[in-house]
Amino acid sequence: MVRTESSACSRESTILTTDVVSSTALLRRYPNDMMAAMDLHDQILHAAIRRRSGDPFRHTGDGVLAIFERPRDAVLAAIDAQREMRGAAWGPTGRLQIRFGIHTGLTRARGSDFFGPALPTATRLQSAANADQILLSDVTAERLAIDRVQTPFELSDLGEHHFKGIEPIRVYQVCTLDLPSAFPPIGGKRETAGGNLPANLSSFLGRERELDDLGRMAHESRLITLVGPGGIGKTRLAIEFARFLESSFPDGAWLVDLSALERGSEVWPAIAESLLILPLPGVERRIQVLERLHDARAILLMDNCEHVLDPICDAVTELGSTCGELFLINTSRRTLGVEGEALYQVSSLDSGSRDGPGKSAAVRLFVERSRLVDRRFQPTPDDLALIQRICANLEYIPLAIEIAAGHLRRLTLESIEDGVAKPLDLHSSIFRRRAGRQQTLRQTLEWSYDLLDPNSRQVLQRLSVFSGSFHEEQALAVCAGDMPNESDVLSGIDELVESSLLARDVGGHQLFRMLQTVQAFGREKLDEAGLLQTVETRHAEVYAARCRKLSRQIASVKEASAVIAIYDELSNLRAAFERALTRDLKLAADLAAPLFLFNYSHRGVETGKWYERIMARPGADELEQAPILLAGAAGHVFHDEGNRKKAAAFIERGFQIEAAGFRSSQGWLSGVAGQVAQWSGDTTRCIEHHMTAVEQARSASNTTCEIMSLCMAAFVKARAGDLDGAAELVSEVTQIGQTAMQPTLMGYIHYARGGVESFKDPNKAIDEYQTSVEWANMGGNHLGTHRIKHLIADLQAAQAEPTEALAIHVRLLIDLPKHGATFYNWSTIRSLLSPLVQLGADEDVAVLAGALMASPLRLDRSARNAVHKAKDRLGDGSFELAAARGSRFDLAEARTYIIDLWRSMGRQSRQDGSGAKSAGMC
Repeated sequence: MVRTESSACSRESTILTTDVVSSTALLRRYPNDMMAAMDLHDQILHAAIRRRSGDPFRHTGDGVLAIFERPRDAVLAAIDAQREMRGAAWGPTGRLQIRFGIHTGLTRARGSDFFGPALPTATRLQSAANADQILLSDVTAERLAIDRVQTPFELSDLGEHHFKGIEPIRVYQVCTLDLPSAFPPIGGKRETAGGNLPANLSSFLGRERELDDLGRMAHESRLITLVGPGGIGKTRLAIEFARFLESSFPDGAWLVDLSALERGSEVWPAIAESLLILPLPGVERRIQVLERLHDARAILLMDNCEHVLDPICDAVTELGSTCGELFLINTSRRTLGVEGEALYQVSSLDSGSRDGPGKSAAVRLFVERSRLVDRRFQPTPDDLALIQRICANLEYIPLAIEIAAGHLRRLTLESIEDGVAKPLDLHSSIFRRRAGRQQTLRQTLEWSYDLLDPNSRQVLQRLSVFSGSFHEEQALAVCAGDMPNESDVLSGIDELVESSLLARDVGGHQLFRMLQTVQAFGREKLDEAGLLQTVETRHAEVYAARCRKLSRQIASVKEASAVIAIYDELSNLRAAFERALTRDLKLAADLAAPLFLFNYSHRGVETGKWYERIMARPGADELEQAPILLAGAAGHVFHDEGNRKKAAAFIERGFQIEAAGFRSSQGWLSGVAGQVAQWSGDTTRCIEHHMTAVEQARSASNTTCEIMSLCMAAFVKARAGDLDGAAELVSEVTQIGQTAMQPTLMGYIHYARGGVESFKDPNKAIDEYQTSVEWANMGGNHLGTHRIKHLIADLQAAQAEPTEALAIHVRLLIDLPKHGATFYNWSTIRSLLSPLVQLGADEDVAVLAGALMASPLRLDRSARNAVHKAKDRLGDGSFELAAARGSRFDLAEARTYIIDLWRSMGRQSRQDGSGAKSAGMC
């Protein structure tokens, strides 16, 4: 046995790890029978492992970890266990489905246990596997090849995959004749620096002529769009076409899946993510993509363009004109209509009418997909003729054929033919409509729906109100309104997954996604039942409760994970809010109000606009949350739009509501008023508002608002010269902050300390600010990090030569986001005036002074001195002429002007050979 080795040293071993698929759902449904099933599971696994000289050293709840000296033994143990489980008598639970992961690496004994780097890799492989699938790493595969012993199994290369926490590895699947070998894509990303085309998990049938046609078109155009109705096979053909061309493009072939996009603004980020481009603060994703592909000889495959057609047209046009070596392939239900576009109409599969039954691509596709669900399926000539009729009734649409073939696991061919005997709703002459996929597949969906039991139909209808991915917890809550039996809902979910009407989303064991076509179909059925609005309201109520939960987490140590959850669930939050806004204003407020703190720290997110939209509705002032909604509206228009007048109106309206009754913003309204006063240069009013916010927050036990307002009041007092008063507030907030758990709050405390220290010891202040940045990053508060970096830049620039000071501020400006940070951008621009005037750039100072006079920000003392110097040297006439030019700039134009100026000064410095000082400018 492996454990005879001394526990004091590490050695190479092979780890096998297992997991029962859907064990939690099974335990809910069969609480008594599941224990007996797990006993049988343990008996079979332990026997198989020990028979192959392995040691099952640890249980993981519903799985086993085992260690082997030889990789071959680990694989054989997994195969043995699979075979025995398929023949065992399981009882009511049915056969437990197991996923396996195997990896060879260093391990070390630790008493009766083992640990080492081999264990997490094996576990990652197991988590990525599908039910009944055995995955192993490239290291294990290499050891098996070295062994050179005849093995009763084969390995299938699934390509390189990225898994969280470990280096990318090549993954192999174990295949035997008597066990399943066809599975959906595994978890983890299959991406390399040379492209991200997905690995083939099934054969590509019947498109030889189309590939030849596309190959000829590639000699004439480098922009080809594959057009056709939903389900016709555009994506698969486009991927094979890209793979066919890939060897001629050294920079790889890249697939961009646009199917989940709902807004045009997401197009460039989706392309950047597919190209593995990491985001950089303040740099547009569009610019990153264009820079990466500018000289690249690569293929870009844009899939499902019809979801965001107009923005895609703009993106394709710019990519085609800017990136001269880029080959563009698009798939869409509609033509893009851009210059240079070559169209290829993808039609249904060849009927093969001249070749006889069994020869057509459609029939071959049906037979192969049928064998994925029943390996023993061997069609007779009569069966082939029947399959030909099925394919004809489905108009030879590949997706419809695959859906029909998938039902062979439950139905006979005759029953399948009966289910698809009626023609589909639309014919090819009107496929070009945007609703093409939904209407083309309506008959197949109707038929699949009819095959469901009544319980599963109810579940399908209710889950159709979701948008994007959703958790099992939310699914159960939405269904609970009129399906109180949780086991019925879980049973329905299982059948929907089995029937390919619901998918488990990559990235979570209990995360689901419904295809948009199925979703639209389900909503129609729900509407026919007269329940659409009722279930949509329940969906909004579920997500209002979700918002309240996430709000509590944001104000805790779980801040970062809560922020990520809000971004991940934004699609459902948006759907819930849009429905509630016109139907139930209180419900819309229940969704928006808990997100106040999220929007406070993550300005520019669409949820920040919800407050103003609510408060524009009749009766909004009567809402219980009206004061905090007005605080949110004021904060958004002030910081995102720079509109001080509009923000002041919202604040005054909120104060009137607070004064008229018991409703309160718990200090937030006064806190936002303090911010407006601060940026307006009214120090006295700023401190007064923040101290009022502190009192209100304390009475409402709103520690978050209390700490933030104390910190901001301390900072402003220090700036006004009241260092003793500022230090007193810092001492007070430090004491309160000892119980704070939220990372952002800890960042605020160090921000206040830095504000005091900046007038005593700039280096110590920078240290405090750096600590504040670390806390803000820990909480996912990236806007907060930009604000603190601005303060750090001011201190660093004050100690630097003018050239380096200018470079410090410009670099910061480039890093700042363009949305949600209006005042941080203008403040940075204001800081540039002093180094510019010292460098003699008087006309540029005049231009920027004009821009600042038209901005929502006033000039501070340093900026006013710079303006006076520039005006004295230029003369009033020249200065005013240049200032008038700048007064026409908006924020984006002012940023562009400064960055262009900085770069031109850097080029001039290099040409003049001005040495080390100019190096920082470039």
